[in-house]
Formats: sequence, C-alpha cells, structure tokens
Amino acid sequence: MELTIYETVLKIDVDTAIAIAALVVSLVALVTSVYFWRRQFRPIVTAAVRTASAGPNCIAYKLEVLNSGTIPARNIVLRVDGATLSEALGADATPENKTRWLACFTPEKRITVLHNGSRVSCSFGTTQSDDRGFWKIRAQISMRIQYEGWFGKKYVQAQTVEVVDSASFTGYMWGDGDA
Repeated sequence: MELTIYETVLKIDVDTAIAIAALVVSLVALVTSVYFWRRQFRPIVTAAVRTASAGPNCIAYKLEVLNSGTIPARNIVLRVDGATLSEALGADATPENKTRWLACFTPEKRITVLHNGSRVSCSFGTTQSDDRGFWKIRAQISMRIQYEGWFGKKYVQAQTVEVVDSASFTGYMWGDGDA
C-alpha cells in the first residue's frame, strides 16, 4: 500500500523532529558566529586630538591615530572636510603653520602599517585664548579615515575630532589656582 505525502510526514517520529530542529539551530548559530567574527576580525582605526603640552597661555596638540582592531591596518590616509577645517582655523593659521600642522591630511603622508593595539601621532597645532592660536577652542573637524585590512579589504571610517584639552574635559585642573 502506497503512503501519501501527508501520511509520510506524520510517520516522522519525535527523534527525527528533534534532530532536524537541532540541525537548524546549529546552522543558524554557525551563520551568526561567522557574521560577527567577520565584523570583529578587522582593523578599527580612529583618530583623536590629544594634549601634547599645556601652559597658562597656550595648549599644544597632537593628532593620534589608533588601531584598536584585531589585525593590522595598512595604507591609512586621513581626509579632511574643507568646510569644517576652514571654520576651525584660528588667527595663527599662517601658510607656514598650515603646511606644518595639516601635513597629516596630505595623501603622501600615509601610514603604511599600523599594528593592532598601536598608535602613532604628529604635531597638530595650538589653541590660545580669544582664538589667537592655530585652532579655535573646541573646534570640530570632520574627517574620513581610509585604510585597508591585512587581507586587502578596504574600509572608510567617518569621524569628527574636537580640538579640546584631553587632560581635562572641563578645562579646569588642580594647580590652576583651585587648591
């Protein structure tokens, strides 16, 4: 006697149903794990403005580039948005100072390799009261960080950096006459 499709489906016993459900759950877990592994197994390159030195009249800055990912990054290039850059410049943005402190945004100044967990930095101008420094105080600069992973995949990270004293987020520290 020949069984119909419905009768065949009904003949699947409980053990087979549990095995099929376990296989489906395992496949979903595998796909999810591979997806998240691929997102994590990469370089993650960011930039930040850091205080190099500070005095009563002037704060000197450095631009720091950091790879916090799990593999090295290659061919890192920083691109800046011209409009936010123009708005961020202070009175001391002379052509000579622009050449010196904006060199990090030229394509020739690429970072060839930045190992995971490593950071590099360069001088990045100054601030002074009444915006007399190279940067206006608390200026924000939009940039794109373009880089490659170790295996050739390309990434672009949009980011905004703020020119602010990294030693104190309020601008006040002990030793400034507060004690």
